Amino acid sequence: MHELSLYGQIRKDDHHRMLQQLAGFTRMQPQDAKEIHLVFKARQPPGLDLVQSIGASNLASQQQQEIQRVKNMLNAGIYHVRLIGAVQGSKKIKGAENGDVVMQDNDPIAKSDNTTVSWTLEFKDTPEAGKQTVSSRLLSRTPMEGTNLVQFLDGFGFEYTSRYMVVGSRFYENDTTIFVHKVLRLPRVAAEEAISDKAYNTNISDLPDLDGSGSFIVQASIDMVDGNNSELKDRATRQLLGIKEALKQAVDLTPGDRLALDTRLPANSRRT
Repeated sequence: MHELSLYGQIRKDDHHRMLQQLAGFTRMQPQDAKEIHLVFKARQPPGLDLVQSIGASNLASQQQQEIQRVKNMLNAGIYHVRLIGAVQGSKKIKGAENGDVVMQDNDPIAKSDNTTVSWTLEFKDTPEAGKQTVSSRLLSRTPMEGTNLVQFLDGFGFEYTSRYMVVGSRFYENDTTIFVHKVLRLPRVAAEEAISDKAYNTNISDLPDLDGSGSFIVQASIDMVDGNNSELKDRATRQLLGIKEALKQAVDLTPGDRLALDTRLPANSRRT
């Protein structure tokens, strides 16, 4: 599967106006979205440090090149992945009879009770290089069940590093998902508590924003089952560019910064 996407940013003060415009554009009320994101990093393949240094003076040039090739091969494919928990069972947005979007209790993030969480393992590759009209990258999502998911991933070579919360509203226009959201910081917990700890359910309004300005991200994206089908890709690209044009007075949608969307582990972290 491939994801094509465009990104924009709006100020906190423009959030309600953006929801109003998207409600009119998509002819639907916003769908509440609240997700817990657990970040995992792949461990370096065992024994990589035992590969002889390419700087050894007693090695022939051809041997040095071969060792360099082996190291590059073993370091390839070391990425971050996310375990995403979709929190269900609460409402934060309701529609008024006149079609306006109304926030409950003037609080964009309402407290929730009796919530359930559905987990999905998500991998997103680094976007394609070069100048692109939309960001394009490989995407994989796998539904997960069970209570020992952190331990399960650890057994596959992925160790837990951190977690955060994403809250916002989704709209749908044909094949396009428009997600207006922001990221909240969650208290640090040990790996074994990353899933079981749900203290955020009672004090979510007090969680600090990752972006101190309180701004929101707008993401317009299309998921394609066959990313190698040029006809499907062209059609999806035209659809995203059409949405970009339609919303240009409200938000500037552009391809995402490739470095910011890079899911590979930094080279200096692979020996930790």
